[in-house]
Amino acid sequence: MKVMEKFLNKISKKLCKAIKKDAKRVLKELDGEELYSVALVTDSDCISLYMALNTYEYLETADEEYLELVREDLTEADINQIKSGVICLTKWLPDEWGYSDGETSALNKISRLLYKKEETVPEEYEKNKKLFLEMVITVFKDLIEDKVFGKDSEHVTFFVSMSDGEGIYDIENYSAKMLNSQKVYEEFVNRKELGE
Repeated sequence: MKVMEKFLNKISKKLCKAIKKDAKRVLKELDGEELYSVALVTDSDCISLYMALNTYEYLETADEEYLELVREDLTEADINQIKSGVICLTKWLPDEWGYSDGETSALNKISRLLYKKEETVPEEYEKNKKLFLEMVITVFKDLIEDKVFGKDSEHVTFFVSMSDGEGIYDIENYSAKMLNSQKVYEEFVNRKELGE
């Protein structure tokens, strides 16, 4: 077995435990709000990983605040589509969501291990980013099937994203297809963003 395959196999077990632990804590913070999406977010180098969650309640507040910030750059038609809910400004942007695992999370420890491994074998790490993403999707899928994010989570949209770099949309769409029912996936893949 190659160095990175061995490393990712070992990390996958730790990742599973970390997400379970962080999800349990963060889900308590929702305090009755309705969860609509969970994302695992990495960076273009695949050396960091965090979990973001959002609720419809937080989304409504965030979109209202964001609209006020960008209102002068929008057309009246855009503003009306946002107000009517046809377009959401922050719905699919994990870095704008209300809940995450936080700086002292178990996932933060995983990020430190990833960073350390990348420093040790940068060329090998670079070549295996796709393998890393597949491992993250597999772990995520197992946790979803185990109902870690709630017994009634079949309407929640799950996906993997990147905070920077190219191909973010492709990664989000591919992972959403792997992690959700066909109905949920189709709603996600047909999402509308400002300017479309």
